[in-house]
Amino acid sequence: MKRFYLAPALFIVLTAVRHPGYCSSANADDGWTEVENRDGIGIFTKQSPDSPIVLAKGLVIIEASPEAIVEVLDDNGGHTEWIPYLLESRRLEAVDDRERLEYNLFDAPWPASDRDFVFRVTAHPGEQQGRIVFRMKSETSPLMPERDGIVRGVLLESTFRLTRLGPDKTRVELLFQADPKGWIPLWVVNIVQRAWPFRVLQRLRERVAASTAAPG
Repeated sequence: MKRFYLAPALFIVLTAVRHPGYCSSANADDGWTEVENRDGIGIFTKQSPDSPIVLAKGLVIIEASPEAIVEVLDDNGGHTEWIPYLLESRRLEAVDDRERLEYNLFDAPWPASDRDFVFRVTAHPGEQQGRIVFRMKSETSPLMPERDGIVRGVLLESTFRLTRLGPDKTRVELLFQADPKGWIPLWVVNIVQRAWPFRVLQRLRERVAASTAAPG
């Protein structure tokens, strides 16, 4: 069943209330502009040199270890339970424990067609000690040809950076840029770009909290 979620996304962007509570490294010096700061999540955007679609970045502190967050990100079977509008998630190919090919199908608002993505995930330690980096980028694969009635989108950039701040505290950064293709106007695409990192980080924080809660 299709849900018209672009109007709520526009409402989120236009009525953002600023509150402290996250650790920011984005500033005007590196081209990022803060567009939202609420519920402990900061959202920043900047223009891309290669695309009219904006780059969006979300920042949040999660009260859990990087390892606990990795468990949630690696749980492909559980992705539909917390990633917004995700209808289907498949692991198409596992190269090793640090690289895999995945497929995601998303519910799109009426009258748009649903969108799907085929992308490679790579995980590796970051340059900074105590950091784990997940990178996701679209690619073409015979393992998942395009499907009738579904528009194949392109994941231009999607990166999670997890930085340990303490035994049970992690700074999570999500960098996001996707082209949904099709006829969706650019201004609508850019609204979704800004709204998406907030929703994902909010739901990720909730999912991690539930997975690490003591039983009973």
